[in-house]
Amino acid sequence: MESNSINKKDILQGVFTRSASSYERIRYFPIFGEWLVETAQIPKGAKVLDVACGRGAVLFPAAERVGPRGQVTGIDLADGMARETEMEIERRGLNQAEARQMDAENLTFPDSSFDFVLCGFSLQFFPHLQQALSDFRRVLKPSGHIAVTTWASDDERWNWFDDLRNEYGAVVKLGSQSLDKPEEIQRWFSQAGFVYTQITSKELDMVFLNEEEWWNMEWSISGRAGLEKLSAEDLEGFKAEAFEKVQVQKQADGFHYQLEALCTVAQRQ
Repeated sequence: MESNSINKKDILQGVFTRSASSYERIRYFPIFGEWLVETAQIPKGAKVLDVACGRGAVLFPAAERVGPRGQVTGIDLADGMARETEMEIERRGLNQAEARQMDAENLTFPDSSFDFVLCGFSLQFFPHLQQALSDFRRVLKPSGHIAVTTWASDDERWNWFDDLRNEYGAVVKLGSQSLDKPEEIQRWFSQAGFVYTQITSKELDMVFLNEEEWWNMEWSISGRAGLEKLSAEDLEGFKAEAFEKVQVQKQADGFHYQLEALCTVAQRQ
């Protein structure tokens, strides 16, 4: 079981390092990142840990929120993500932010280091989620808060893409749990010692302008691991077939994808 967990992490680290350059072009992440930071109600001067920071969709609005007297530390399992984000932090001249490579299940920060722990759309990948949540609680100051986003219901109009992936054998299961139901999230957080859990939802009608933008999204998220199993020839055939099937979704302004997310905010007990 432990070796399987390590293998999942190795795959995730590799996939997200390889997708670091295209990941920032996914337009819905900054929208949900702003929402997460706003919902968390982070005050000026706060110390924030952004877990699985990616390309900074949560980190940058958090850095703006805390201001120059605060501090936002982003960590990511994928060194490529952390490296790219750190370069962007330097480019923007944000002295109150940093990004580094770190395994969220093995935090190296002292106890009570942060006022807030944030995490956008990543908890489902943690092989040892209870351990991670307990460590998040450890690094939070007394009465500190955790705020996370998770995906809720899928847009059934796009179920054909999963069917096509299964036909080609382009699937690698990297998720360790589903967190798409409020009661399930509540259970995890309660077991980890968090209280006053509040869960809100947000829907977004995401419009991909063309097939290539949609494909960039699919090629940049965890599902890339399955697509990379295909030979170059099979991947080309898969993409061609997907582009043909996606035409069913086409509307005058592009390809609509209904996204629904949950935002959970809880307090350290």
